[in-house]
Amino acid sequence: MAVGIGLFTLLWIGSISPAHAQWLEKESPEATLEGLNAVHAIEVANLWKWSKKEIRSSVTPREVVFKLPNRKVKRIPLPEDKMYVAVAPYINKTHT
Repeated sequence: MAVGIGLFTLLWIGSISPAHAQWLEKESPEATLEGLNAVHAIEVANLWKWSKKEIRSSVTPREVVFKLPNRKVKRIPLPEDKMYVAVAPYINKTHT
């Protein structure tokens, strides 16, 4: 019996420098998202999870989705040759 192992190319998520984070706070959300690639969009989503709770974000197999307070939705496509995998450690459950 042969066992195949699939290899996936993952998007590496770095961190945004404090100076860059301050710039994000000065721009409007729509202006901040304009022209971002998927990696940077995920970085912004992670930052905004705590600093801009009125903006909802999610990552699907094809795109990063931002739901803005003005009911606008901004979609940033993931590269076709990459995928995003999030790992959430937990003790008793994954979400509070």
